[in-house]
Amino acid sequence: MTAIRGYLLYGCLILGLLGAAEYRGWSPLSPNEGKTAPRTVRDNPGSYRPHYRGGAYFFRGK
Repeated sequence: MTAIRGYLLYGCLILGLLGAAEYRGWSPLSPNEGKTAPRTVRDNPGSYRPHYRGGAYFFRGK
């Protein structure tokens, strides 16, 4: 019975610490994040990819 309570207490402690870390935004790896985003497609040309697949009927005009 004591071991079950110990495991329950340990699990609640771990979940509480993980919840606090998530709430505060803490990360053990501290990834590098870019805070600026390109304003247009020309600033980031790799973001736009035209559709090469599909039938020619769907992508052409009349």
